[in-house]
Amino acid sequence: MRLRIIILILSLLAFLSASAGGVLYYHSFRSAALEKIETDTLSRLHLLADQLSFYLSEHRKPARTLSGIKELTRALETPDSGSIHNANLILDHFTASLGLEVGYLMGKNGITLCSSNRNTDSSFVGNDFSFRPYFQTAVKGGPSTYLALGTTSRIRGVYHSHPVYDSSHTAIIGVAVIKASAEFVETKLFRESDESLLFVDPNGLIFISNNDEFRFKLLFEAEEAKTRQIIDSRQFGDGPWPWTGFLKNAKGEVTDRNREKYLFSSLEVKNYPGWKIISLRKYKDIETVLSEPFFRVIGPVVVSILILTGTLVLILYHLGIKEITRRKKAEKELRLSEERYRHIYHKTPVMLHSIDTEGAIIHVSDHWVEVMGYAREEVVGKQLISFFTPESKKYAVSVVFPEFFRTGFCKDIPYSYVRKNGEIIDIMLSCYGVRDESGKVIRSLAVSVDVTEKNRAQEELQAAKEKISQYSLDLEQQVKRRTAQLEKTQNSLKNLSKNIIASQEREKAQVARELHDHLGQVLTALRIDAVWVEKILSGVDPEARGRALKMCSLIDDTINDVRAMAYRLRPRVLDDLGLSDALESLLADFEKRSDVSCVFKRGVIPKIDDTLATAFYRISQEAVTNALRHSGATTITVELTTDEEGIVLTIGDNGNGFDPLNHKGSKGFGLEGMKERAGLVGGRLDISSLPAQGTTVCCKVKIKG
Repeated sequence: MRLRIIILILSLLAFLSASAGGVLYYHSFRSAALEKIETDTLSRLHLLADQLSFYLSEHRKPARTLSGIKELTRALETPDSGSIHNANLILDHFTASLGLEVGYLMGKNGITLCSSNRNTDSSFVGNDFSFRPYFQTAVKGGPSTYLALGTTSRIRGVYHSHPVYDSSHTAIIGVAVIKASAEFVETKLFRESDESLLFVDPNGLIFISNNDEFRFKLLFEAEEAKTRQIIDSRQFGDGPWPWTGFLKNAKGEVTDRNREKYLFSSLEVKNYPGWKIISLRKYKDIETVLSEPFFRVIGPVVVSILILTGTLVLILYHLGIKEITRRKKAEKELRLSEERYRHIYHKTPVMLHSIDTEGAIIHVSDHWVEVMGYAREEVVGKQLISFFTPESKKYAVSVVFPEFFRTGFCKDIPYSYVRKNGEIIDIMLSCYGVRDESGKVIRSLAVSVDVTEKNRAQEELQAAKEKISQYSLDLEQQVKRRTAQLEKTQNSLKNLSKNIIASQEREKAQVARELHDHLGQVLTALRIDAVWVEKILSGVDPEARGRALKMCSLIDDTINDVRAMAYRLRPRVLDDLGLSDALESLLADFEKRSDVSCVFKRGVIPKIDDTLATAFYRISQEAVTNALRHSGATTITVELTTDEEGIVLTIGDNGNGFDPLNHKGSKGFGLEGMKERAGLVGGRLDISSLPAQGTTVCCKVKIKG
């Protein structure tokens, strides 16, 4: 009867254990999934922020180009019907070519003289926009970019302004402005998203959103002073700007009027201080996505485990009856065996201890405190290195501890302990790392062997190792599993980085083609027209002919600038002629733009794919740029050769040099970026430098076959 009660209790415990395990697993799964969703959301926001900043800023240079066209200067200096007509034609051409909403020209008093929308109901001609910050900045001599709702057109847009100078380029006589629509962000960048995406100004007003009900509303309830500031700026119309109902508590949690929680992610947009891109997603929707597959897969598994457990309990019940007699006979022998086991455990002359991630002692064995001469309460909680000699302490902090917490393992590390009575003993330490669910080392299990009496204690030490071996085997399996998971994660990150860099190269190539093929052709056509005008005016009006010649010169400079930008983004010579010619062209360009002598030495290299060629080119570009900016070098040498290991790229300079070990790098691509590119193509990047002795960057990539 007693056995049946025990079996019944075991069955209930098995059921409760399986249920508790399912609940715990679900919470662990939910926590990990939420963390991944938050990470993915932030990564997506970084990409959107970069795309948004690029789009909002892409018309800055066209505004500058527009301000330098002579027809606009002439319309401001002599505003007759002919000059106004010619300026309008230029604005029409600019607006149509760049796909803009409108382009217009204002006098120094802020009154619009010319506009590409002059023939529409919302014409800007005659309107006073002097209150706009973009006009106030430009009329003082600086270009400006401004986001606002049009006071006349009632259309959201991005305004780019630039001052227009007189013919002598000494005085500002007006402002040229182009306005691009902001609708692109909602229709292109924000359209395919299951979350609410918001583009919010520094005062908390939502300017752009993929959710119509949020536009021109305050994300969080604002103070009267901020509302008054929005009204006074006239940046977003006359209002009102109601509150969306979102609240944010001290913990950073965001809820709506119905107290429903949201996953809130925010990121500032580069080049637009105070403006943020924000993602809002209901936790309820996230949990629905997480729980449905979990219960569909895990539910049947839990039921199956319960049924299997009940069946096994019944089988064990029948087997238990047969085993009782045999176990009673074996009890006495087992008891004696357990006594021998305890005796070995307690008498083993091995020092055992465990430390946490801060290096503080958590546990020590009886033998450890006995050998060291301390009481247990004098040891637990203190730093392990406080019992080391100065030499061992330095070695542990600088070498062993970082390596152990990185790998989770160390073996046969020589240390010297200082006992309570001041005596120094030499030990040999081996240690395993105990990891948490994420694979991070949270504490150690260390064995310290007193090697000062190694010969005398050899037999007892062997016995201690045999006792620990069972636990060590389990730790080794855990380390192997965690190591495999870490390698898989590292490979995923490496592939992600490779895809990002490849995507960046494709984008650069596309932008370079657009600059060279489209804008270059437009400027060339404009130059042909300008040359034609110069020839027509050569015998009619010498002053007009001179201005036409200046316009040709300005167009030539612009064409050269466009070609230079396209070349720096993606030189066609890299795709057409290969790596060697691309590097030679790169150095020639750098030498032309600086006072530094750039020397290229080429060897015979095998044919390589575009990915490897691009990596070598970008590494060379970054290394030479760094040398020009920071080293103060007078000579830079780039050498591309092969050896028995593969292709070798070497960039050297005779500049100031630096200490690579103490160099923190910059916020841009930098040294780590070059190392990453080399690693992604299976190569190795070595940097050697000393202060005042120059710098050498060497990249080696082994070529198969």
